[in-house]
Amino acid sequence: MAQPASALPPRGPATGPAGRIIATAAVAVTSAFAGGALLTQTVIVPHWREMDPAAFLSEFASSGPATGATVFPFEVASVLLLSMTTYSTVTNRRPGRLAWALATTCMVGTFVLLPIYFLGANLAMLDPAFPPRAVHAELTSWYRWNWIRTGLGLASAVLSCIALTASRRENATTSR
Repeated sequence: MAQPASALPPRGPATGPAGRIIATAAVAVTSAFAGGALLTQTVIVPHWREMDPAAFLSEFASSGPATGATVFPFEVASVLLLSMTTYSTVTNRRPGRLAWALATTCMVGTFVLLPIYFLGANLAMLDPAFPPRAVHAELTSWYRWNWIRTGLGLASAVLSCIALTASRRENATTSR
């Protein structure tokens, strides 16, 4: 005779030691992305905005791609690990599933902003023909869009910490 679904043991990557490792890694890379985004927003971009436009374009040619190459892998890893954890947590009806889902949604939002704004803006400023007189306006837009991206990353980090705490509480009570 088949057992009801609620009586079956939970399955998937959010359960057991592998699930805890994946969830913890999701929080770690999401927090790393959020920290990198916040550092970029509060230190690097203000420095860029204070520079002479021609000097900025020269610096952006090297520091822009390097910054992106540093932060982007954390963003991709965060989206993948959060998605795995959310899927398993939701399908197994585990505690913290709403927080995991919201954290994933926020990180997907950061990812969606890349083709919506950042890809075009970054490529434009990397073009040697980009006019120095347009730098101030573009960096003002970049700064505003990056606050949205940074806010989404920070929200995702907080939500994933809340979700991990909820799942750890459940693990602690079920292992007694």
